[in-house]
Amino acid sequence: KDIVIEGEEYSSTNVYLSSFYYAELGVARRLIEISLSGTEKNLYGIDEEINSYEKENNIEFADEQRQAITAGVKEGLCIITGGPGTGKTTIIKCMIRIFEKMGLTVVLGAPTGRAAKRITETTGREAKTIHRLLEMEFISSDDSPSFVRDEGNPIEADVIIIDEASMIDILLMNSLLKALAPGAKLILVGDVDQLPSVGPGNVLRDMIESKVITTVRLRHIYRQADESLITVNAHRINDGEMPFLNDRDKDFFFIQKNANHEIVDEILDLIKNRLPFFKDGFDPIKDMQILSPTRKGEIGIYNLNKRIQEILNPPSKDKAERDLKDFIFREGDKVMQIKNNYNLEWTKINGSGEASGTGVFNGDIGYIKEIDNENKRLLVVFDDDRQVYYDFINLDELELAYAITIHKSQGSEFKVVLIPISYGPPMLMTRNLIYTAVTRAKDLVV
Repeated sequence: KDIVIEGEEYSSTNVYLSSFYYAELGVARRLIEISLSGTEKNLYGIDEEINSYEKENNIEFADEQRQAITAGVKEGLCIITGGPGTGKTTIIKCMIRIFEKMGLTVVLGAPTGRAAKRITETTGREAKTIHRLLEMEFISSDDSPSFVRDEGNPIEADVIIIDEASMIDILLMNSLLKALAPGAKLILVGDVDQLPSVGPGNVLRDMIESKVITTVRLRHIYRQADESLITVNAHRINDGEMPFLNDRDKDFFFIQKNANHEIVDEILDLIKNRLPFFKDGFDPIKDMQILSPTRKGEIGIYNLNKRIQEILNPPSKDKAERDLKDFIFREGDKVMQIKNNYNLEWTKINGSGEASGTGVFNGDIGYIKEIDNENKRLLVVFDDDRQVYYDFINLDELELAYAITIHKSQGSEFKVVLIPISYGPPMLMTRNLIYTAVTRAKDLVV
């Protein structure tokens, strides 16, 4: 059956697609099994290891950070959640050190390629997407991935640490838990206050609220608290407080306009004439990202992408292009993959990591390097150095990415984030939508 109905009374009935129902059931059962089976009895020396890490790195962990490290080492299953600047990455690095001293093998993962690249850069250790950890094999008839790694062939690791865990939907979480080896530890790190996954389920929040899993909440800000208003204001927004605005020496600015067309004109002026020369200067294509709440309308991504393309990558006799009626792809354009394609082949343009493979995922951002109209294909180089050829018949999987939706930005980080905000439906204009957008910025928010 395609539909499963659970509940006796109409008022409390939950209706599921069968695949979601059985995935949720599988996750619940597996979480209980793992949380009951994996507690580390011998924690002798963990305080000394934390002290040693502090001394070597000239840092001092707060009590909540020590609690998170201890929980990660002790428990078979642990969740560490906190906003920007609360020390999640430092905690991960310390745990890795302790696990390796215990003789355990550790693998790092994340839901998206961009998130995996971020954790690789911040920890200095290779992280893979969850799909690659699970080793996708082929696509079934219902367009869902099939994985080599499962109960009978688990991931070969004693400890699996997953960053950006709020982005994991119920189907992927079910596949991940199935592939956890007996006795292996799973540590989920993320920010529960960000937007939930684009796919079905609000998995991280539901896991925390179940109270079955050991969870440590990081509340205190450590990173850049004195210098950066991005971190401070993200927490103020999340707490329902007005952010601090427009300190000339800081990195968080609010520009008020009276109409949507004025907002668009301001964005175009910022990215072309002002931000490239602000402080040390920012590349308008690679460093800046417009994050919009909507796809349609004057401040939606469709209109913004057309307007920005006109000024950053205008037509040129030296650049081939492909007209798709609603928009044009041109060599040099910034583009995004907008659906998972598990069969699309890629090769790496440098020698790091795997040389080739399959799979390009929803949210991956790259740049059009070549458009071959004669052979009806174009070449995209993604941020992680994968290059992919797209036949023209598959170009509906790509869209311009000078502006993207806030939902699509999850798991990514950009030097400069510009957020056009106007009146909109209350269901859309939520606090955690703005919070998610602000937390994508590294150096500047406008």
